[in-house]
Amino acid sequence: MNKDKIIITWKFDKKENFGFLIPDDKNTYKKDFFVALRNSNKAENWDIVEAIELKKRQWKSSEVRILKIVSKNSNPSLNSLLWKRKENIEEEWENIIEWIYSQWRGDFWFVDVEGIEKWFFVFAQNKKWALDGDKVKAVTKVFNWKEEATVIKVTERKLDLIVWEYKPGKDNRFWFVIPNNPSVKVDIFVPGKRSMEAQAGDIVWVHVIDWTGKNPEWTIKEIIWKKGDNKIDVLSLIIEWWARLNFSEEVINYAKSFKTEIKEKESEKREDLTWLFTFTIDWEDAKDLDDAISIKKLETGWFKLFVHIADVSHYVREWNPLDKEAYKRATSTYLTDRVIPMLPEALSNDLCSLNPNTKKLTLTCEMIIWNNWKIKSQKVYESIISSDFRLTYKEVDEIIEWKINENDELMFGWIVSKEIVTKLKLSNLLKDKITKYRNLIGVLNFEFPETKILLDDDWKPVEIKEYPRHNSNKLIEEFMISANEAVSREFSDLPFLYRIHEEPKEDSIAKLQETLNLFWIDFKLKNGDTKEFSELIDSLENEKDSKKMFLEKAILRTLSKAVYSKENFWHFGLWLSFYSHFTSPIRRYPDLQIHRIIKEKIHWKLNKSRKLYYDTILEKVSKHTSDKERKAEKLEYKVRDYFTVQFYKDKVWEEFDANINWVISKWFFVTLKDTSEWFVEMNNSEFRDELQEHKDLSSWKVYKLWDSLKVRLIEADESLLRLNFEIV
Repeated sequence: MNKDKIIITWKFDKKENFGFLIPDDKNTYKKDFFVALRNSNKAENWDIVEAIELKKRQWKSSEVRILKIVSKNSNPSLNSLLWKRKENIEEEWENIIEWIYSQWRGDFWFVDVEGIEKWFFVFAQNKKWALDGDKVKAVTKVFNWKEEATVIKVTERKLDLIVWEYKPGKDNRFWFVIPNNPSVKVDIFVPGKRSMEAQAGDIVWVHVIDWTGKNPEWTIKEIIWKKGDNKIDVLSLIIEWWARLNFSEEVINYAKSFKTEIKEKESEKREDLTWLFTFTIDWEDAKDLDDAISIKKLETGWFKLFVHIADVSHYVREWNPLDKEAYKRATSTYLTDRVIPMLPEALSNDLCSLNPNTKKLTLTCEMIIWNNWKIKSQKVYESIISSDFRLTYKEVDEIIEWKINENDELMFGWIVSKEIVTKLKLSNLLKDKITKYRNLIGVLNFEFPETKILLDDDWKPVEIKEYPRHNSNKLIEEFMISANEAVSREFSDLPFLYRIHEEPKEDSIAKLQETLNLFWIDFKLKNGDTKEFSELIDSLENEKDSKKMFLEKAILRTLSKAVYSKENFWHFGLWLSFYSHFTSPIRRYPDLQIHRIIKEKIHWKLNKSRKLYYDTILEKVSKHTSDKERKAEKLEYKVRDYFTVQFYKDKVWEEFDANINWVISKWFFVTLKDTSEWFVEMNNSEFRDELQEHKDLSSWKVYKLWDSLKVRLIEADESLLRLNFEIV
């Protein structure tokens, strides 16, 4: 017998029709070993056994046969001692914190602190058995000016329903499900009786039925589709990230049950603003138009600004089927190839959408704004509007910039009236005043380029470019911020839901200062307030684009992440004492939630018991919606990466201009001209972390942060969703 193949283990983990050996010697054996029931030698859970490794099979795990049972779990105290020894490892660490473990583009792992806009890099050997989305206990260590994390324990598994590819095992007695997500390193065994007659290559939903040990046991919940279609591959990602793709028949029918006509009784209790000149501004392909504006210039020189928001809460009442589904989704998710809406299309694109020349129910925030941009007064009330124009950002810019003349017919097929020109120019004037004074007091304005991927009719990517940015984007942003501030201030004496952005921690500011010093940025952070951070961003204006982007991202990582909260802790980035999300109830549940509170206040229904009720539920709502927002963002990035790889997969060996935007020990990351970000592996180089550079030991050439260079695409990895480049 080959003694090299003998394994001594202190635990046999028995499942229903198979089991695993978990080796005590993890230095020699890095994984668990599959045991077919016929090779278990009647061993039971926790038996200490001696086994021999069998020939490697076609599946991922090695297989072993148990030779003999050393101990029939006869010394429980020994097992307890071994577990105790593992648990006591935590006592050797200080400042253990719970984190969310995240995979990023294949072989890179991070842990995120909830509520903080930062992440800590995790090397593969320090990830333990954590899977994407798991809650873990981890510790950090500082290396020069960076922090790394080591996972010491998985405290809560996120994994429950995943999309995988189905493959047969030996004699079809059991099957293997191969993960689409390469960060999942566990073996997935599905007993034949739980296969639902799936065939090899099928994409299936898999549900964990037991995860008491390190390796889970699974059952197939549903067969989705055959692999190979872009639509199905993206669908796999969507389901892996827990997005609720379809609405139930009950929810759809409920959404369709409302009549479009506004009842006379409803009209009588609302302010009729259909006479007021009103317009919407949005993207060309937008269908869920939830905000409209009206504007007047007063004789005093002040402005009267109306921000009308779709009254979604009139239809989505508390606890009805629409509300229950909207709460579960919490947000609409905007992907490259589709929108996953919070509400059914009958509401989001029709009944609640502020389409032109149609009477709509709205909540109006009416503000008097002084000539110096400050809000003098505000009031919020139920209203009915009829939008006069549905404008796009591009059209608004063309009108404001006089690229067309009054009463000229445009290529998009309508006549520009004198009134729309007047109102848009007045709106732009107010926007300029607000922007000027916000910049004077100091607000944080990050201008990171956004990626736009264009698809053809077959859902194949045909172009990647920077998302266009229009002057009128800023116009709408400023008006919505004003409305959000006004509403938050107006109802601050009630139980409410705030959008908060806490100030950065002192240690984070200190690390940012180290980074600035490292890259010779002559700026000293003294107060750490919003104005100082704003001045820092402004001071980078003349830096090289790649250097400016890197440092702005370093500043962003220093800041906390904006979240929802029942307590008002102000908004650091906007330097506002009061701020809530009020302007997008079609696509954000927190906005819908505060609409209900406002309407109860308007109708004198917000009594003591209702206030107590809201005070009780708002903490849960804020945590849930913040969590769903983060997950939606991660799914958006994942789908964008998928289509980026699809776009580049037939461009292998082509060369591209790029800039180095991030440097770590074995790689540096590059940004292409179309905003795509990927990496170059450095196999024969000296990494100098303190200088953020690699020195090629063959050519002696130095590659440092924000250098320009030419790279060649050598691989478009569809399984890891990443591009691999080499230096030309």
